[in-house]
Amino acid sequence: MRTLNLFFALLFSLFFTKTLAQNQIVAWQTTTSDKASQKHSVHNYDNQGRLMSVEEPLQDLKTNYIYDTLARLKRLDVYTTEGIVNVKYLYGSEPTTIITHPVWGEQKRISYKDERGKITEEKIYHNKELVRRILYSYTAFDSIFGREVVNFYEPTKDGKITPTLGFIFRGNKKIKNPVHKKYITYFDENTRQRTKEVVFIDDKKPLEDKIYTYTKGVNNQVLLQKTHYTHYETNVQTVVFYSYQEKTNAPTFVRTEVREGENLLSYSSLEYIYQDGTLWQIINQNFMSPFAKSEIKTNSTNNTFTKKVSIFKDAKLIRERHYEGETLSKTIDYQYTKV
Repeated sequence: MRTLNLFFALLFSLFFTKTLAQNQIVAWQTTTSDKASQKHSVHNYDNQGRLMSVEEPLQDLKTNYIYDTLARLKRLDVYTTEGIVNVKYLYGSEPTTIITHPVWGEQKRISYKDERGKITEEKIYHNKELVRRILYSYTAFDSIFGREVVNFYEPTKDGKITPTLGFIFRGNKKIKNPVHKKYITYFDENTRQRTKEVVFIDDKKPLEDKIYTYTKGVNNQVLLQKTHYTHYETNVQTVVFYSYQEKTNAPTFVRTEVREGENLLSYSSLEYIYQDGTLWQIINQNFMSPFAKSEIKTNSTNNTFTKKVSIFKDAKLIRERHYEGETLSKTIDYQYTKV
């Protein structure tokens, strides 16, 4: 659904809010099929650099950002084809997020803190019914050590789903025995880096785990080298490899492989290219494949292969090129102006 775009728009907007002082960023999209330029998005900022609104005409979507006197995000008003989605943020000892959807009703997330200000529990309600509890525990150095998620509802087969900022409104039914899913994180006592995460359901055998491997970069900085995720019920494994520049520790390559047994289900990569020490391009490639990695083909007739090239100038994103196979499908250009 269109409201899912709100989450990505928020991440995109927060990045530009922190790094840029422009009052407006306008993106224009040109497709190779009709050669016509269409307005893709407009990000508007105030004189303090705060994001005030995001318009996405191609998605019939607009979001207004409202702040309190302490410059904290107070409310989002999201105008969609289904109506206005309202998101409220309440601060204090029990931070609360309330999402009101014109079709799916209200969803509320309340966080509870201990005397140190650490979140120990979260409760999520859908139309005043408790649907999920999340319990947190911590290690001696205050990193998250354990997380238990208790689900009181499960989705029905015909339940529609509308994600909005990580919340889910869905057709669902209450279950007699709540499902307890426990996430346990293990850390290295010396580096304090996480080394493994294990997920259990109802204290039974592990459902999935994730192993973290590290390397040392410049000035002995600890850098993430590989993550290996395994889902034991499906036998699907996701392996992510990371590479860095030798002199700066800046990322140069991230490769993700999803496997089922000996078969490669999908492959993706992020390549970071620099000029004069400054980021110049990010090349994102994705390939869906039921074949072995050696059989990957990236010719123009293979529409399971996609690529996006992001081009930067003076630390600003100025252009995106989107490909299907090796054929250019659309271009998005970003303009930075003072208004």
